[in-house]
Amino acid sequence: MFQLSYDHIDKSVVFTKISLKKELEVTFSNLGASVFEISFSDNRNNMENILMAPPKDIWLNNRTFAGSIVGPLAGRYEVGQTTLEKNRPPIHFHGGSDGWDKVVWDQSITENDDSVTVSFSHSTIDYEALVIYIIDRNYNLTMEILVNPKVTTYLNPTNHMYFNLNGSAFVPVTNHLFKLDSASIFHEENGLIKSADPLNVSEHFDFQILSKLASLPTFHGINHTYQLYKDYSGVLRHPTNGRQITFKTSLPSVVIYTFNVAQENYSHNNKLYPVYSGITFETQYPANNLELVKFGQTHPYHSRTNYSFSIIDEKK
Repeated sequence: MFQLSYDHIDKSVVFTKISLKKELEVTFSNLGASVFEISFSDNRNNMENILMAPPKDIWLNNRTFAGSIVGPLAGRYEVGQTTLEKNRPPIHFHGGSDGWDKVVWDQSITENDDSVTVSFSHSTIDYEALVIYIIDRNYNLTMEILVNPKVTTYLNPTNHMYFNLNGSAFVPVTNHLFKLDSASIFHEENGLIKSADPLNVSEHFDFQILSKLASLPTFHGINHTYQLYKDYSGVLRHPTNGRQITFKTSLPSVVIYTFNVAQENYSHNNKLYPVYSGITFETQYPANNLELVKFGQTHPYHSRTNYSFSIIDEKK
């Protein structure tokens, strides 16, 4: 049922591809405990990559966060009296200059009849971190992150996958349908969340009902932290090729970002990917609240996010 193949870049970095019934292929890398590529069939049996990322050579040499675990502390933070690095002065950003996306993690793989588990581990003097990805026969990708701190540690990791169900990064996600179980967002000033109390979501950013993303350009895209409710879920659907992703998480919020600015490293054959060519579901705690993400020996970190892949009838 599952087939595994490996691409060893050098003595330390490896890409591991797991294929399921020629309908779903997920490629991991131990650099950044990453999901580098997801190829998924559509309703005409076309297998295409649905993650937007730089080509492999650029991705290896320019850490763009794409598909990687961002941590230990994802987001933007005022450091106050802490010893957090001000790697984007005057704030701490996405784990600092030696964040988890830049680490070559130790990898192990466990196979059985129903699933394949890819585990990445990383230890420092302050904590032991474990990222577990599980692919099962029902086309689910589950991500668990567990961290056992040895001392008080700030932890708010997330994964930074950009999804694009078109199968081409050169076609924007403005043709997608999107639903999110959230009625509130966190207010930001200069990119920093300033209050632990979210605000009611405005009409432009309300996706409680499955809605088209065609209007993204009218309000310059989405770059917001949503507070989740119900079963903490969202849906991304392509209107014609049948591809659909449903995600659920144990975490209280999610950053939705729609690649609102073209970037030099996101290109192919010297052609830049256009704006809105990907959408993230960065499940996490709301950023810039250090007390909320303080963990220790008696309070370890654990989160679980599930991505379910399906093909629906285009008439639905």
